[in-house]
Amino acid sequence: MSEEVLWAEKYRPRSLDEIVNQKDIVERLKRFVKEKNMPHLLFAGPPGTGKTTAALALVHDLYGDEFRQYFLELNASDERGIDVIRNKVKDFARTLVKSSVPFK
Repeated sequence: MSEEVLWAEKYRPRSLDEIVNQKDIVERLKRFVKEKNMPHLLFAGPPGTGKTTAALALVHDLYGDEFRQYFLELNASDERGIDVIRNKVKDFARTLVKSSVPFK
């Protein structure tokens, strides 16, 4: 039996080069990748505008195929309350992963 994948996930852009119609944002994110100088980022906007896709493409371009260990995805519609910060974010922030990408 084959694993079924949602169409949106199957065809989601995997790198910043594959993202269209977001020229200014993509150029800025590419600059972060090129300089390997990452500020802390908060992606905000209406549903369906590419926030998650841009974030996933950014970390994929920075870290390659092992990007999942550097990325914590939280969705405000699913993850609410202070317990999310106290538990998920705090635990993730405590995880030490070797990286050549410094953060400000």
